[in-house]
Amino acid sequence: MRYAVLAVVLLDLVLLALTEVAWLTLRVGSVPLPVSVLVAAVTTPLAVRIVDRCFPATWLVFVPLATWLVVVVGFGFWSPAGTGTFPPDWRSLLLVAAGLFPGVWVASRPVRPRESAVAHR
Repeated sequence: MRYAVLAVVLLDLVLLALTEVAWLTLRVGSVPLPVSVLVAAVTTPLAVRIVDRCFPATWLVFVPLATWLVVVVGFGFWSPAGTGTFPPDWRSLLLVAAGLFPGVWVASRPVRPRESAVAHR
């Protein structure tokens, strides 16, 4: 069951990474609105935490981050149409940083064992 959870998390991260890069060029009028940066900052640490709960204290905790990074960089720099979809400004770097730094921070923190409900009574 743990490997099924890992597969679902990785598939989810691939789809999220594709969506985040595609929506990175979103603008409201002439103002860039990188909402996908916020999505990356929230979802990659959650994915890392889920994998860490399934496989505590293993190197597999970095697999979601590596998967997300490969898809974002790959889709950002290369696409079937030729050049990638990364905008040539600060949003690209912000997306990569917002996805990686919170995820690495969560991966570096040990998972605390869950306390049972009986212990609090």
